[in-house]
Amino acid sequence: SDVCSSDLIIEFDDPDWLAAGAVGEPGARTFLVQAESEDGDRITVLVEKQQVATLATELQGFLTRLAEEVPPLPDEMLVPTRPCVVEDEVPDFRAFSMAIGWLADRRRILIELHENPPIDEGEDQILDPEGHVVRIFATRGAVRAMAEAAVVAVGQGRPPCPLCEFPMDPDGHACPRWN
Repeated sequence: SDVCSSDLIIEFDDPDWLAAGAVGEPGARTFLVQAESEDGDRITVLVEKQQVATLATELQGFLTRLAEEVPPLPDEMLVPTRPCVVEDEVPDFRAFSMAIGWLADRRRILIELHENPPIDEGEDQILDPEGHVVRIFATRGAVRAMAEAAVVAVGQGRPPCPLCEFPMDPDGHACPRWN
């Protein structure tokens, strides 16, 4: 696992572990994406719950489609040691957007986390040169484990109210449908 870093672009090649999930109690959770190299370099990116849910769903679909087009090699199915986030980490930045892709020449899935929205340059959109970008190049096994753990983390939130579908607080729920 190598980490290549300029001031604003941080790259992780085959991170030792990769995770997307939550820390804290339901109703007051913080959602994170983390990666760590085998020599201990770690990135922690703050994300929204919906971003984690979307990332997990998109990655699972992407992995299924990719397997049909490009069957995986055995080394691509290796799973990192820990697919869950580590608590007590101060996030390096908040992600505005995320992107996924397949790098055929490296046989790795790319996950990008962008701090700022792209700048509109007429017909082109370019990355904001002032914002951080994290690029994670990971095996299919690592990405699948991350997506599965993310689905579990998102599902461990507060249960929805059967009437209004808003999350119910453990301390009581003021349902707008009861008014």
